[in-house]
Amino acid sequence: MTSFQSLDLSLYHLILYAPHPDWLTRAMIFVTRPENFFLAIGVSAFFLILWGGGRGRFLVLSAGIGVAITDPLASQVIKGIFRRPRPCHGELPVHLPLGCSDSWSFPSSHATNIFCEATIVSLVFPRATPWAYLFASLVGYSRIYLGFHYPFDVLGGAGVGVLVGWGVVRLLRKIPGLGRFLGKDQAR
Repeated sequence: MTSFQSLDLSLYHLILYAPHPDWLTRAMIFVTRPENFFLAIGVSAFFLILWGGGRGRFLVLSAGIGVAITDPLASQVIKGIFRRPRPCHGELPVHLPLGCSDSWSFPSSHATNIFCEATIVSLVFPRATPWAYLFASLVGYSRIYLGFHYPFDVLGGAGVGVLVGWGVVRLLRKIPGLGRFLGKDQAR
């Protein structure tokens, strides 16, 4: 085992075996499940498209393209290359309230997706940056807390997500005529 893997495992065990009050475990389970936010995301997208101006429409377009890239990139491409087993295999079930997934561990798809979206939100609405990254960090932490990922799986996913989010916004801003389509207050 390399020192990098040893550090990753030590951090994982530090988080997994720390006290897990019931209220915090319930909160982590809620945060880690994307389906808990589908309605809020749908309603937000609806209002951003109708009343968010060009920046709101740009955010919805960028976020849709971002997750369309990051989800298969993390879940199929990168995980297929690294094929890192999840750390929860071999752990006692008492520390795994949602069980253990059979898919590969690196990178965390949740972290990749949510950090892509946080980056897009922060580039389009800079004043939302702290809240976007705070929520993304909470989702990432929940993946370790619930035993699904090593910390470096989450950090790797965050890095991929930030790069893709930045790239999506940068590329979309260069498309001629997109500003006229979105409205004149398109993201700068």
